[in-house]
Order: sequence, then C-alpha cells, then structure tokens
Amino acid sequence: MEDLLFSFNAVEVTNHPNNPHAEHPHFSLYKAKNTGSSQHERRKRVLEARKEARYDLLMHLRSIEEESAESSDSSVDNMECEQIRKCYSRPRKYRNFLMLSEWLVDVPDDFATTYFALPCPVGKRSLIVSARGRTRAYSKSGVMVSQFPSLLPGGNRHTCSKGYALLDCIWSEVNKTYYVLDLIVWVNQSIMECETLFRFEWLKSRILEETPEVLEVSRLNPYRFECIPFYDCTPETLARMISEPLPFTVPLDGILFYHKESHYTHGPTPLIGWLKAYMFPEILGIAVPEHLLSERPAKYINLPAHIQYGKDKKEKGKPRSEKMEVMCAENNRKNKESLITDTIETQMESSAT
Repeated sequence: MEDLLFSFNAVEVTNHPNNPHAEHPHFSLYKAKNTGSSQHERRKRVLEARKEARYDLLMHLRSIEEESAESSDSSVDNMECEQIRKCYSRPRKYRNFLMLSEWLVDVPDDFATTYFALPCPVGKRSLIVSARGRTRAYSKSGVMVSQFPSLLPGGNRHTCSKGYALLDCIWSEVNKTYYVLDLIVWVNQSIMECETLFRFEWLKSRILEETPEVLEVSRLNPYRFECIPFYDCTPETLARMISEPLPFTVPLDGILFYHKESHYTHGPTPLIGWLKAYMFPEILGIAVPEHLLSERPAKYINLPAHIQYGKDKKEKGKPRSEKMEVMCAENNRKNKESLITDTIETQMESSAT
C-alpha cells in the first residue's frame, strides 16, 4: 500500500503538496489576458478591417480634376451605396485626403520587425496632384495653395497625355523642395491598397528610373521633388539614423513610424506613429545626441502630459460661441435627465399611495 501511494507522488503538478482548497495549479499555466491600450486595440481593429474591407477608388479617381461640383457630388453619391468601414472612410474631394499619424504612445512588442521609420523635415504637409498639364498643391484641409508646372506624369502641357499622379509630400519653404513621403497614384494606377514596403519601393523606382529630372530645378520643374529614405526600426538602426547626418538640408521635425502592413487610408490612423527626436529615450529607450535633447520644450515633462497639454490648449482656443453651444447641449441633457428622474419618482410615489 505504501509503495502504491509513493508512486502517485510522481504525478503531482507542482513540487508542493496539492491543496484541494486552493486554486488548481493548472490555472497558472494559462496565459494572462492582455488588455492592451486603446491605441493597441484600435491598431488591431484597423488591421482586421483592412483584411475584410476593400473599396474601389475608380469613381473618385476618374473625377480627379473635375472642377464642377455636380460631377463631384454625383461620384460621391454613387459610392455611398457601398458598405465601407470607418477606417476606409472616403474623403470629399481632397479634404482630409492625406493619411495622418498619431502620437506613438504604445510601442508594440514586435515594433522592430513590423515598422519602418521615416525622418521628416520641417515643413508643411501637402498633397500634390499632377494632371491635365498642371500640378497643384493642396493643404491638409483640401485647399489649393499653389499651381505650377512639373515633370511628374501629367504635370505640364507636354506630359498632359501621360495620365496623373498623387503624392504625399512635405513642402520646405527654405530650399523650395517637396520631400515625398508616400506615393498614392502613379500614371493613373492607384497603389493605395498596397502595403507600405511596396509603396516606398515603387516611389523610389518611379522617381529614379522614370522621372529623374524632377530631382533638379528647370523651367518645367521649378521645385525639386526628393524622396526620403526609410529605415528599419531595430534599436541599432534607429540609433544610427538619429545620430548620423540627416538625408536633407533642413532641420528635423520628427520621425514617422509606418506599419509594414498598412494601406494608404485617409485621416488619422493608429498604424502611423509620430515622435519627436527628444522623445526617443522616453518611449523607445534609445539615446539621442545632446543637440536634439536641447530642442525639448522647457515645460515638457513626458509624452502623456504633453498630449494632455495640447488638448487643453486646443480646448482653450475654441471660439466662445462653440463653447457656449457645448455648454447649452450639456445643460439640456442634464435638464432632460432631471425631468425623467422627477417623473419616475412621482410615478413611484403615486403607486405607493
């Protein structure tokens, strides 16, 4: 009997005697549930929606240079019948067309293998549309800010028959250069639904092989178009990128981080992160040169406090009329809730009597 009991000891789950009143030791072998941050969850939802949702940009791109509001409205009406997820929302003409970033507050565990880094010069974000013999630059809000010839496809009167192109750029007033971040359409072919690496490589090959003349200033190309190199997000590569000379002659504004599986979508997306260089030690644990740390604002504490400060500043800068409308809406909501509560209490009192 003692030998039989001794043989059962070999099947114990732990080194300690099993307690029937405690939690079974097998429960500790299960993985803990990963709640994740808000940005992490939204990033997952966007990646899942990207696999399920697709939409055809043909109707929008056909009206790329249509001036009449009727044709633009009709194209929008034709597209409204499609069921589109929020992350693939359509812009109206060029308003909110550009893909914008969010603060990189949550660094994924696979950040080094799933992201690209893109250093950005100081300048203004611009959407470049070259079509029908002219090139136009639009702001983030969709307002046309300039018009000029270029050697991009369809960008001047000699190449008006070569289709059109859309580029996501940063305009530097200092050296009169458009630094190209991303490629959206090239010779009537949309690559918005292609992944990041394909868009970056396609941009570099099209500029260097098909239109190398856009790199120089000429009569038909008064402003230069220059590609920005991208880097892997390994700690060694990021440390080298931030310490070596910049690939442009203007000051560094910040670094964009593109998810490798992201498509080109419109508006802010959690798949594109943004950091200032002096935030690298705090967020990524990467040391930066002293001259970049000196750019940190005097009131800067950390990134969450910086984001909250920006929200408070934006709220404070709202027009008084807008604030009054918000306050009135809030008061009306509270009054309705109070009225409903009083009604319920009155009914309960009457029923009790």
